[in-house]
Amino acid sequence: MMTRKEKQARKAIISFLISEMGISYNEAQASLDELESVGLVNINSSGQFSLKVV
Repeated sequence: MMTRKEKQARKAIISFLISEMGISYNEAQASLDELESVGLVNINSSGQFSLKVV
């Protein structure tokens, strides 16, 4: 179960993706899920996120 802070961070990132990329909510959510699954983005339970630079 995600914490409130983690949900807020995910929502902020999804909103950013929507505004910057012009994609739908579902597309942004799928993109974030994919980035997390391959380890390029991590959001911890306190809402902090990290990006892996490749």
